[in-house]
Parts: sequence; structure tokens; C-alpha cells
Amino acid sequence: MNGYRPIVELMNTNFGIYGMAEISSAGNTYATTGGQFDMPLTIIGAGGTAPNQALGAEHSQPFHAYVMGIPGLKICTAASPEAAYGITKSMIRDNGPCFLFAPVKMMKESKGPVDLGQCMPLNKAALLHEASQEAVDAGGAVTVLTYLHGVKESLAAIEEIQEEGFDIDLIELRSLKPLDMESIAKSLARTNKMIILDESTKTGGVGASISAAVSEELFDLLDSPVLRLSMDDAPVPYASSMEKAVVKRGSDLIEGVMQLCTGGY
Repeated sequence: MNGYRPIVELMNTNFGIYGMAEISSAGNTYATTGGQFDMPLTIIGAGGTAPNQALGAEHSQPFHAYVMGIPGLKICTAASPEAAYGITKSMIRDNGPCFLFAPVKMMKESKGPVDLGQCMPLNKAALLHEASQEAVDAGGAVTVLTYLHGVKESLAAIEEIQEEGFDIDLIELRSLKPLDMESIAKSLARTNKMIILDESTKTGGVGASISAAVSEELFDLLDSPVLRLSMDDAPVPYASSMEKAVVKRGSDLIEGVMQLCTGGY
């Protein structure tokens, strides 16, 4: 890249569809040359699909899922300023192409301090809430994997989940690729149940890839099938009243936890 470390800001990551060939070329060139050709490209932008987003189908596509299959590309998400800053610093220093997705409907409301000197890893998830040992011992704890707007939805749902007598290990997937299977396994060893609150379609989505990996590598830790709360395979409606049928949210998570913990799933 002629000595440069370019940073591309897409505003809305769905616009990246028009640069798919270039994104694919960056990842493949870095991967096929075994790192002989540095590709220190950092792409950042707002994406995901929030409840009540009202941006219509074109601006609500799960572009993070579209790029998952590109070799050599690191894909991260951040639902807080601290995570966004620390991950971006690490991406700029990385010699391969990286893509950071931030939650489009949380960009104005998410505030908080950042450590200007901190670089965060590009391959680690974050445990945001740990289920109580009492809930774990009673079989009433669930591992919840989510990212982007799902973090806000899940955090808001914890109190109601606890009022019902259950609890969750809430893991923010700050790295979609590579996936932090070590953190997932550690939590699943405690809870033996898993829900993925996913901002991509049921077919070919992030949740599908994670569910397959968990089933292949951590099957013995599961007491029940992985529950995927994914978007329907349909365009996201503009009207919020119709969107509820397509985009999953905190209320769906609460219902899913109850189903898993009471044997209803």
C-alpha cells in the first residue's frame, strides 16, 4: 500500500456493497501471499439492524454477514466508545485488512470515557455480565452471545430475566472473525445452554456460523440445541409495526431464556 495505512469511513456500512470487489481483493491478496504483501487497510462504519430502526431494507442489510467469508479479513464490532477506540487503534497497527462495525442507532447515545493509550485485541470477546452461581447451580443460567444493538437490548433485559428467577452470561462478540471460542467455551461449561441474539438473517448469517462452530467443537457442553434469535430471511420493513416480525429484540431474548430454562425449547 506504498507505505500508507489508509482508514476508510463508510458512514453506513451498507454502502460497502459497492466496494465488495475491493474488500475481497484486500483480504485475498493478504491471505494468498502469506503476508508478503501488507494490506494495512482499516474500514469502519455504522451498521447492524436495531429495533425500531426505520431505515428501510436498503440501509438495514447485515453487511457484516456478507463479508464473513472473505479470507484474510478480520471483522470486529463495538457497542461502546471504549471498545470502538481500542479496537480501531489495534486495527490501524495491524498489517492485514480489518473491518469494524459500530451500531448505527447507538452512535449518538453511546458515551463514556476511553483510555487513549489502550489497544484492544482483535480476537477476543467481552463478558459484560456473569450469571450468579445460584442460577448456574439451579440450571437457570444461559450463555447469550450478541453484538452491536443486541448488547443494549440484552443489558436492558437482564433485570426482567432475573425477576423470573433466571440469569445470563452476556458475551459481546467484539470479534466476529476470528471467533473467540475460548471465551464461549468457558461460559458454556457453566451454563450448558446458549442463545445467539443475532443481527443477521437466519440463512447465511453470523448466528448460523457460530451455531455450527459451537455444535462442532463444543457439542458435549450443550444440554439443548443452540437457540438462534436471528432476522427473518426477508427485507427489513420501514414501518416499526411490521419490523417487529423480522428483527429480534430484548423481549425475544427474555422469552428464549424462559424456554431454554423450563424445557420449552
